[in-house]
Amino acid sequence: MVCDVPWLVGGDFNTILDDSEVCGQSGDIRGAAEEFQGWRDGITLMQGEWYNCSRDSRSLWKRLDRLLVNDSWLGAWPNTSYVSLNARTSDHSPLVLRGDVAGQTVSMFHFDNYLTLFSKFIPSVQRIWRHRIVGTTMFAITRKLKALKPIFRAQRQKKGDLSNNVKLAATFLDSA
Repeated sequence: MVCDVPWLVGGDFNTILDDSEVCGQSGDIRGAAEEFQGWRDGITLMQGEWYNCSRDSRSLWKRLDRLLVNDSWLGAWPNTSYVSLNARTSDHSPLVLRGDVAGQTVSMFHFDNYLTLFSKFIPSVQRIWRHRIVGTTMFAITRKLKALKPIFRAQRQKKGDLSNNVKLAATFLDSA
């Protein structure tokens, strides 16, 4: 069932929810607002900060850009919110999603200095580092380090897991 999967929909919904989302004079918008309110029943509206309300009496601003999420999204990421930035080059406000990433794990890049003692260390690194990767510099470095992981892992397995060997040695010394 689609409703059980966390989802987020963002964009220009081309209508407001109520009069508090309008700055300036606007025509009758109650019909569209009521239709939007009825449509979004059962959908959670993620509250965001709205910064683009101008004090200039000649300006008309409506909060049209927003993010909608379902309950599964809020269950998975309860601390998410968003900010509407000021529109610069169009009448659309960029939306910046904020929140924590608790529960997500990132695989660390572990490097042990003893790996440099292996005869194949320098040639392995040079071979990977020569590859041209399209993207930002940080993306390229990340991809190259990721490519080195299995090589370093294989070298660790040949020599033995340093962390495990240190723990075993400490246990052995403690028992003596």
